[in-house]
Amino acid sequence: MEIEYPTILRRYFSTFIDGLFIIGMLVLCAYVLDAENSTATNARVGVILFMFFIYEPIFTAYFCTLGQKITGIRIRRLSTGNRISIIQAYLRIVVKILFGIFSFFTIPFTKNKRAIHDFAVGSLVIYENESA
Repeated sequence: MEIEYPTILRRYFSTFIDGLFIIGMLVLCAYVLDAENSTATNARVGVILFMFFIYEPIFTAYFCTLGQKITGIRIRRLSTGNRISIIQAYLRIVVKILFGIFSFFTIPFTKNKRAIHDFAVGSLVIYENESA
């Protein structure tokens, strides 16, 4: 059976949804925690750190992000088809941030539609109902 891999547009859309979610959470946090005391400030800092450094890696490794859920894509290990480890998820996001949009340029030209950040950690993006 031939596996159908998500298109670059679907992957961009997933990332776009996650970006909107992160921005929405930050705006909500700013309104809810509007007070000028140390507790509110600490809470705002905590939410910001969570959204930027924990949300994508943790959810990619153990669950799926909101964007992945909506678009029906999942990140898996190329070698086994299992979930990627937390270390792979963090390395993946670091490479994704360092290369930015350029990381996605390899997707149309590779057999498994892998981006540079997928190559860096040995991951693969598949549809939820597929197996690697």
